[in-house]
Order: sequence, then structure tokens, then C-alpha cells
Amino acid sequence: MMTTTLSFLKNLRLHFRRPVLQPSTVLLDRPHIFVLPTRSGIFFGFLLIIMLLGSVNYNNSMGYALTFLLSSMTLISILHTHRNLLGLRIETGKVMPVFVSETVQFQLWIDNRGYPTRYALIWQDTAFKPFEKKPILLSLIHSGKLNSPLSAKDMPFTIDIPADQRVILTLPVLAPRRGKLSLGPVTVYTTFPVGLFQAWSYIHLDFSTLVYPQPIGHKVLPKGNQANHTGEGNPHTGGGDDFIGYRNYQLGDSPRHLDWKAVARGQPWLIKQFGGLGVSIVWLTWEDVSHLNHLETALSQLCLWILIADSQGALYGLKIPGNTLEPNTGEQHREQCLQILALYGTLDNG
Repeated sequence: MMTTTLSFLKNLRLHFRRPVLQPSTVLLDRPHIFVLPTRSGIFFGFLLIIMLLGSVNYNNSMGYALTFLLSSMTLISILHTHRNLLGLRIETGKVMPVFVSETVQFQLWIDNRGYPTRYALIWQDTAFKPFEKKPILLSLIHSGKLNSPLSAKDMPFTIDIPADQRVILTLPVLAPRRGKLSLGPVTVYTTFPVGLFQAWSYIHLDFSTLVYPQPIGHKVLPKGNQANHTGEGNPHTGGGDDFIGYRNYQLGDSPRHLDWKAVARGQPWLIKQFGGLGVSIVWLTWEDVSHLNHLETALSQLCLWILIADSQGALYGLKIPGNTLEPNTGEQHREQCLQILALYGTLDNG
């Protein structure tokens, strides 16, 4: 009978509301928090029934008193378990793009301001199979301190949220393929304070990042589309041999071209500009990798060339079917090129 009851409750939980994609912030209110007894809670309920039957059979007043006392404490524990999640606000934080086979660090802000300490909150990957023992590894940043690295033996991961605090949870997710990678549904649940009941909620935030192709292949830039002389030469940062002046620093400019002596003197950040006949331009085209006969291998080779050209400070452009970026330099140009490669051939490629 115990096994049948447990199986029924497990199937019942699967029919509760599935994770629904939500905006960047979610508030755990009453409609989104579910409560059911745990295995220990079911066993304790049967124990209370047996105690009640024994008290009725022997007309034992002390047995009645103990049974009703434990029953009232059990009902009160339901409220405490529910309130351990009620009012918790989860917001999306920062996430940086990565390359294939690297780990994406999704950051979530956990806002507990205005509430007391929350104990024993367990976070795990839902994957539409709630309560399987496959939780995500987490690390807690509070007051500027990062907990020691976690390992598989630490799962499932349990944290306490300090009273009236706003903390960061970092959820590592492996990037198996290029394209757009979403965090996916996450389950937060608790059995605090006595473990007789389990309150949980599904969290599925609109939180994603890009996964770039893995930068592997030949390290020599293609020479067929390289031009070393550009006539009168447009003034490009880092190109040419003749110094032609300064300009204000812009986001994405390479730190190699900053006038660090001026910065050390407390002057504004300025970028040195060069021009003349020595500007090097490299075109990275699909024809350079078409002989590889494999889409991911070709994209990986282009990705590696982009990183190499950027590290050398060269002017480089990207030309693949459906997308062309004119030669340029800087962090912003590099990210634009990598973004095109990440979304090439996917549904998100606009």
C-alpha cells in the first residue's frame, strides 16, 4: 500500500504545471508553489492514524493528546515549508558567450530583501523530469566571496539565503554545440523545517547566450585574399606605419593602441591612429574553407582565423553565404564575426 501511494503521488506531481517560459524576472507567489508530503511525511501520516486507532481502542486520553498534538504540529509545518519559498524573487544576471565544449556560467540574482533567512533551498535541473537526483552544480556569491569549487559529490546542492540580502547563484551548463544556448527549466524545492512536506516551484527564465564554433584548424591566415597596400590608405587603428594622430577611445578598441603614457598622466584615454601604405587587409571567405566538406569544421577554421587576425591587429573582413562584414578591427567587430558563425545555418540566424 505504501508503494502504491508513493507511486500515485509521484505521478500526481508530474501532472502539475510544467515549466513555462517566463521573462527575465519571476516572483514565487502562491499559485506557483506546490506542496506535497515526502516519503517521511506519508510514513508519519500512517503512524498518526495507527496512534489514533490505538487511542480509540483503549480509550487513552494521553494517546489522544499526543496524536492531536503531533497532528497540529504537522499542519503548522506545512505553512513553514510553503513560506520558505513564498516571495522569493529570481532575476537573470550576466552570461558571457563561450566556445563549443566550454562551460557557460549563467548568473541568477536571488532577491530575498524584506524577508527572513531561507534555509535548505535545493536547486536542480528540471529537464521536465522533476525530483530526479541530477541537480545543477551551484556556487554562491555573497558579500563578494565565492564559495570553493563544487564537484559531483556535492549534489544535490543546498543553500541558505541570508535575511534581507540579494545574492548571486552561478549555474554552470556545458555547451555541447554552437548556436543559441538557453538555461532551460530549473526546479527549486525545500523540505524545511522537519522534512515531512516538500514545497517546490518551476523556474524557466528567458535566459540564453551564444555558443561560438570551436576554434580549431590551421593557424596560417589565408593569403589569397590579403592586401598589403591600399593606395592612399584610409586611417585605420593599428594599420600602416605612419602615425597620423589621436582619437577618443571607443568601446571595442584594442588596448594595444592606447596611449598608456597619457593615461598614466591622468589624461583622457586616446587611441593612436596610423595610416599610409602599409595597411594589411585580410578577407576570410567561404571559398577558403569550402574544401573541408564539413560545415562545423569549416566554421571552426573561420573562427580560429578570426581570433588570430584579431590578435595580430589586422584589418579583416568576413564573407560567407548570406553575410558580409567589411574589414575592420576591434572587439565589437570580432564579436560580430563570431556571432555570424554561431548562428549560421540555425533557426535564429536572421
